[in-house]
Amino acid sequence: MPFYLARIGMFIVCALLFSQLSLVHATQPKVLQGAEGIFDFQDWSIADGAVPLQGRWAFHWQKQLTPQEWSLSQATWFDLPATWDKPGASEKVYPGKGFATFTAKLINLPDGIRWGVVIPEQSTSFRLFINDNLVAEGGIAGVSASSTKPYSGNQYVELGELPPVSQVTWHVSNFHHANGGPWQALRIGPYHELGLEFTRTTFDQTLVMALALLTCLFLMVQFSIDRRDKASALLAGFALIIAVRIGIIENQALYQLLGTLPWQLHVRLLYFTMLTAAPVVIYWQHYIFPQELPRRIARRVLYVFIPPIISLFLLPSVWFTEMLMLFQFMITMVIGLYFWSLFNVVLHKRSGGYYIVIGTFLLTVCALHDMALYSQWILGGTWLTYGLLGFLFSLAANILYLRAEQKQQVESLSEQLMNANKQLEARVAQRTIELAEKADALEEANNKLQILANIDGLTGVLNRRAFVEQLEMFARIKPNVALIMIDIDHFKLVNDTYGHGVGDQVLKRLAKVLLDAKRGNDRVGRFGGEEFIILLQDISPAGLDSYCQRLLKAISDIDFSDISDLSGITVSMGATMAKLVDKKIDLLIQQADEAMYEVKHNGRDGFKCYQ
Repeated sequence: MPFYLARIGMFIVCALLFSQLSLVHATQPKVLQGAEGIFDFQDWSIADGAVPLQGRWAFHWQKQLTPQEWSLSQATWFDLPATWDKPGASEKVYPGKGFATFTAKLINLPDGIRWGVVIPEQSTSFRLFINDNLVAEGGIAGVSASSTKPYSGNQYVELGELPPVSQVTWHVSNFHHANGGPWQALRIGPYHELGLEFTRTTFDQTLVMALALLTCLFLMVQFSIDRRDKASALLAGFALIIAVRIGIIENQALYQLLGTLPWQLHVRLLYFTMLTAAPVVIYWQHYIFPQELPRRIARRVLYVFIPPIISLFLLPSVWFTEMLMLFQFMITMVIGLYFWSLFNVVLHKRSGGYYIVIGTFLLTVCALHDMALYSQWILGGTWLTYGLLGFLFSLAANILYLRAEQKQQVESLSEQLMNANKQLEARVAQRTIELAEKADALEEANNKLQILANIDGLTGVLNRRAFVEQLEMFARIKPNVALIMIDIDHFKLVNDTYGHGVGDQVLKRLAKVLLDAKRGNDRVGRFGGEEFIILLQDISPAGLDSYCQRLLKAISDIDFSDISDLSGITVSMGATMAKLVDKKIDLLIQQADEAMYEVKHNGRDGFKCYQ
């Protein structure tokens, strides 16, 4: 079943990704721009959808023109979207720091349309006017570092109905990032359509963020149970990185829930999630496939990434953002190393490797696409959300596959152990002849039991006093015994939830299972409210382990469906083995009790023998 779920999950992710690809291809708008600085809507219809205002704009460097000073003349031309330090966008390359005004005219706008505009994140502040109205502002678009305040995130603004000819005045300022300018295009279109698209994108990001956080929580619980499982801890860290990364980019779902960080902290967190993901994934790959990715290679990757990560906290934002291309090159090298290790995984046919190959391929395509997008080599929307979702599904599929394989191995070993136990029990049966000389003492003990008749009224097993007296009588012949202390897990919760009537039935049915498992010379007693105790004679350590495992299985199979919706119970069992001597009875009970509480403190539903 886990394999089918994993395959279904991967199929859903692939379908989402390719639907996005087809949607991007299918909704490519027609080129509206005619003359320079003019976007002509003459041939546009509402069925054409939103329009990216990409193309040639009038460009006024180191000026902030008011809408009243608006002009297409006496300006150089700038091909948007692009940062002004990008070669080819304008007649010359400008420095990354600075400010400018971009102007364009929208003509032949249809009547009766309620317009809206989506403003993707710009570098690093802007002010947008439509005609004489200030419609949107990101941070503070100043003319110096002291008067400029950067911002982050996409914005979605209603414009209402517009006149057939409208003027766009766009101030963009940057004094905090290595690259400044409108590196993503404005998108204008029907307000309702843009709203649906903006909401869907926000929902997708929130969903992926929530799934990643749940995955992180699940893996941390698993790691807390088994501290040796370093792979789960690393994968939990990667899931957390995914959740934070998705939550702070584009529509910033995480900031909508918790509040926006100051830009300086935001940009450092953005780069931090980018740089830490690579060594975390490499170390995870090492723990899953150590032969294909040795520790020394994973350690070297970590050493390479430590200085850039430290630089995020020591250097001004302008400095470490200048190294974006270097960071992307480092990540590309890590992707190559990761692919090399996956090639060896497939070559050696490692279990679960094919799932990770599929997820890695999706993530790599999306990551390279977004790197090209951020480097202004291509246009369009980001794909990283879907790539990370696919990669996370592939890792989950790998874990499910490995766990199922381990379960099959355990079942096979259990079957072998059962066969060995049967042979051992046959040998034990042969030794019963040797116990004939102890028959008189055993008969006396049985007669004493019948006379005392100290049976627990609810469960039909010995009460505590009778059980202790039995131990004292058996101590005369000094047999080798095992003492098992049993405590019902969460019994108080059963009483509180289902009532004491159901609680009594739990005690009765558990006692019946214990009595059914009792051999001729064994003793079963009720030691307390939900505590039971068993005395086993002449049993080996292997036989004790087999007995307890069968007992745990029988207890887990108890059916309560005829009295309540209680799905079942589990118990914690502690045992000790020794030669029964009168003065050691209290010590043996204490040892079994300590072993039982150790099981309770380590997750319950198990068995442990006192060491």
